[in-house]
Amino acid sequence: MKKGAMFGLDCREFKKQFGKLFLESRQSEAPQGANGSCGYFKHGAMFGLDARIALAIFGALSVISGAALYSAIQQSKVTSWIVEMKEIGKAWEQYYLDTGIILSRLSVDNTNDEFYIYKSADLIINPSISGWKGPYLSYSLFGSALDINNIGNTYLMLLNGETLGNTVDWKAQKCTAGKKCFVWVHVDNIKDINFVKKIDIDIDGQEGADTGIFRWVDRTALNGTYAIFLKYAPVKNPNG
Repeated sequence: MKKGAMFGLDCREFKKQFGKLFLESRQSEAPQGANGSCGYFKHGAMFGLDARIALAIFGALSVISGAALYSAIQQSKVTSWIVEMKEIGKAWEQYYLDTGIILSRLSVDNTNDEFYIYKSADLIINPSISGWKGPYLSYSLFGSALDINNIGNTYLMLLNGETLGNTVDWKAQKCTAGKKCFVWVHVDNIKDINFVKKIDIDIDGQEGADTGIFRWVDRTALNGTYAIFLKYAPVKNPNG
């Protein structure tokens, strides 16, 4: 059967089934073409349908794009924090390479907690040591700490860290005699636990407050925040 004949049959059936509705819709249509087909529809009605479909599509895309954008922003923040913590560790390392000595600590008394906190100010302000080529970091100081991302309380610490994390804080993980020691980058006052967990997953591949090279301590009962720790490098135990 010819296509034209077949098309005509479909058209007659279409008219038969829809009758009045079809005829009413044709009143505002352009004249039928010479080929006798009934393939015309009201431009207004078609535009309305197309518009609704388009709006639905764009609406769905906007939701998807918005979610993707939010996710991308969150991931960029996670990446930024990881990079910054590692840069602090690199600054500690570069200080040693330039001067030939380990960065000094806030106290020389190993019974004092400050014995296990490095003097971060020496990475920014020249301590009059030969070979110093700083500043090694561009942060301002927050007392004896670095001010990272306007959070403050960012330290380089000398810890063992065997069971550091969850509810075991750094004071129970100090680099005492006979322990393996590491330099840890430590940041206080983080309020968003989901953000902390995203950093953990990005670094260690899974959540684990007291496992891997990234640890976090729950201090919410104390001040409503979390503390995070990144193991940077092994170091000689000054306590033997």
